[in-house]
Amino acid sequence: MRGLKIICILTLAALLVLGSMGTVFAKGGPPADKPGNGPQMKGEKQGFAGNVTDVVGGNVTIATIEKGSVIVTLTDDTRYKIPSVMNKWSNYDEFVNALGGNLTALEGRRVVSLAGNVTGTWQALKLMALPVPGTSPMHAHRTGNVTQFNKPISGNSWIGNITILDVQGATHTFSVGNDTVYRPMGIGPGNITAGSFVTVVTTGNQKSVNLPVAKAIVLHETNQPED
Repeated sequence: MRGLKIICILTLAALLVLGSMGTVFAKGGPPADKPGNGPQMKGEKQGFAGNVTDVVGGNVTIATIEKGSVIVTLTDDTRYKIPSVMNKWSNYDEFVNALGGNLTALEGRRVVSLAGNVTGTWQALKLMALPVPGTSPMHAHRTGNVTQFNKPISGNSWIGNITILDVQGATHTFSVGNDTVYRPMGIGPGNITAGSFVTVVTTGNQKSVNLPVAKAIVLHETNQPED
């Protein structure tokens, strides 16, 4: 019962944040639109909260308590947030990077979504991935300028490392391996040099030689501006 209470509190907090768009998420809110109602129902919005059970393409299935399984479609206009990882509403590419480069990392995560009904389908206006109660966030990231980068040796797992200096002046070091993913698509270890402005995506439960593992390294176009 205590665990359920904690989950309910977290869900309520997230719903209040999503409510900033002017839509109140209340039990017994407006019913789902019937398929075929068309564009005239475009303004109808509902909030959904639950665990993600499946991700196929841009369609995310959310298992809710009150409405059963609901499929929400992600679009170019959807805004995304992950508390403690992405504290500002952002776009799809940044959201996927924060998940480690693959949208399927949402499976098993608890999410809250504000969605509008269009021709019988729910399209996400906002989507927030919540942390799992009692555990560290699935993914975290650090952004800064590279001070040192030692590429992994071919055939050896997690043998390299990268150190970055963030805007607060703190340094962070991560292990880098042959499984590390580089973004944008098409770049590789050879594109990362001292002074590069990057975001390192890591997980809280995988460590190598006491260093967090760099699951992905995102190279930004410009260097971090100096204060």
